[in-house]
Amino acid sequence: MTNAVTYEQDGDIAIITLNDGKANAFTFDMIAEVDKALDKAEQEAKAVIMTGRAGMFCGGFDLKTMMDGGDGREKILLEGFKLSYKMMNFPYPIVIASTGHSVAYGGVLLLSADYRVSSDGNFKIGLNEIAIGLVMPDYGVDLVRNRIPLSHQIPAMANSVLYNPQNAIPAGFIDEMVPAEETLSRAKEVAAQLTKLDMHAHAEAKRALRRDFLQKHKTVYGG
Repeated sequence: MTNAVTYEQDGDIAIITLNDGKANAFTFDMIAEVDKALDKAEQEAKAVIMTGRAGMFCGGFDLKTMMDGGDGREKILLEGFKLSYKMMNFPYPIVIASTGHSVAYGGVLLLSADYRVSSDGNFKIGLNEIAIGLVMPDYGVDLVRNRIPLSHQIPAMANSVLYNPQNAIPAGFIDEMVPAEETLSRAKEVAAQLTKLDMHAHAEAKRALRRDFLQKHKTVYGG
């Protein structure tokens, strides 16, 4: 792991921490490091927590790459969605401890996890791609359809609404909100409870519920 992505284990729970000291904007290297961390967790743990630094979970993709006049944008979208697909298809529970702002690709990560605990605070959560002139690829559209309630799909994606943590709960990005100092501890409580499940049955149920989504995108993003 690098300084921006660290991995530790607390019993059966793997904890992946994002902290580049800035916006936790995903570069190619960050994507690769989180991917490796998930591989390690699959071998060594029964649940995963992904968290950020105080005030920031993830601010999206690396801006320099997204503004690349070449094929950098397409490549990082491909790799980023591959990571999202891996999370959606992961055999063990993934809990996100969202410690602050989580927009653009940060919103994608929230939608890719199984349970999301957010810090209370003046934070922005959601998908702002349309607001900055980016057309959402089919994968992102289908992720929204799979994870966001129908009544919130137009506001969340087409209108680029950014929610505070409380409003992000009915919108489908967050499952519960706690005081900032309790975010990681609450995520650990949730993860510990989830490790008591029969993991084979959990994986089968999750994949059954997401079957159409996973089958549609397997060829491009599931390799």
